[in-house]
Amino acid sequence: MHSKILKTVAVPALAGAAMLFSVAPASAHGSHTVKSGETLGHIARKYDVSVSAIAKENDISNPNRIRVGQVLSIPHSGQSSTPAQPAAAASTDKPKAVNPANFSGGTGSYTVVSGDSLSRIGSKLGVSWREIAKQNNISSPYRIRVGQKLQVPGSAANYPNLHPRIVNDPVRLAILPSLEKWSVHYGVPTDLLMAVAWQESGWRNDQISSAGAFGIGQIMPATGEWIANSIIGDPSLDRTEPEDNIRMSAAYLGWLLVEMDNENDAIAAYYQGQGAVRANGWYTSTHSYVANVTSHRAMFVSK
Repeated sequence: MHSKILKTVAVPALAGAAMLFSVAPASAHGSHTVKSGETLGHIARKYDVSVSAIAKENDISNPNRIRVGQVLSIPHSGQSSTPAQPAAAASTDKPKAVNPANFSGGTGSYTVVSGDSLSRIGSKLGVSWREIAKQNNISSPYRIRVGQKLQVPGSAANYPNLHPRIVNDPVRLAILPSLEKWSVHYGVPTDLLMAVAWQESGWRNDQISSAGAFGIGQIMPATGEWIANSIIGDPSLDRTEPEDNIRMSAAYLGWLLVEMDNENDAIAAYYQGQGAVRANGWYTSTHSYVANVTSHRAMFVSK
């Protein structure tokens, strides 16, 4: 589940790696023998059925766990439990842009330094200076002093080491509270989720990789469908939507932290795929990925 946006070396995407997992076909509506490089997403589009229909037909709990040579039972398209998408649907999807107005967070704090003004502070933190004034009962925007501690709407002020590209970009700042919320919800260290999102997309939901990975967490089609159905239990989630993408990323990372032997293996599995990590160990590029994520975490340590 990665893109080529922030990495120089690409490996097969999470949903594209062949995983070691043996399952018996439930019935013989038709069959398909898995070939090298195939995913359930590829197979589903070939037969005009949904990923979830094939997974259900073959008792597959994780759509990433298929292996080369595995014989799958393929349901007829009319028997699919979920409406099948046209083969070209994946290529026409576009990640939704982040609208800062759709996001809201809690309250952080900011200490005024020399040269600050409310407008400069607001610009720095991606918050309206009027909101800062209202939050602190400031009647005149010129009446602030060095050393004064201001309560700031949103939570960026709680992270003193944020990258300038985040601090100076209201679009990136807007998703910070959602990263906080879903990391807590799914038991993922907040700095870890933020670091993975930074490595994957630079906190931009308008990113799509050549392999079809979408958005902030670079979610692959089959993986997103599986996360929504099997981990979260809400098939209506849409990986092209910023909030849903963040939630899926957090849910999947939380699941990996439980399933894998340690935190580093969980990070590796997010990038390389759980089955591939267990079967093959880390790829060369995975070592760089994990090192980058670990390094990024320092930017997201809160006060």
